[in-house]
Amino acid sequence: MGLIVVEPTLSGIHDMERALGLLNHFKIPSFVCVNKYDLNEENTSRIVEFCGSNGVEVVGKIPFDPIVTEAMVAGKPIVEYSPESRVSKAIAELWKQTLKHL
Repeated sequence: MGLIVVEPTLSGIHDMERALGLLNHFKIPSFVCVNKYDLNEENTSRIVEFCGSNGVEVVGKIPFDPIVTEAMVAGKPIVEYSPESRVSKAIAELWKQTLKHL
């Protein structure tokens, strides 16, 4: 299984398409997670539409939150640093959705 984490930028979309092509070539099931989805919701929609048109499930969308940087500076994973944050909850849901396919 391949989990592609993409940010909603033009280069991110291009890289996602290339990675999906590679995974498809080797017949590896693929899934997508959009990181910082709320920074460019138009591009996020493009990603979701592209995935839908190509039979690729979007298993998660993680919001942008500066608390992630705080966690990095503290040397802790965000899910430990701030378990009730929007980001931590989105990561927990991503994990739950990903496990369904393992």
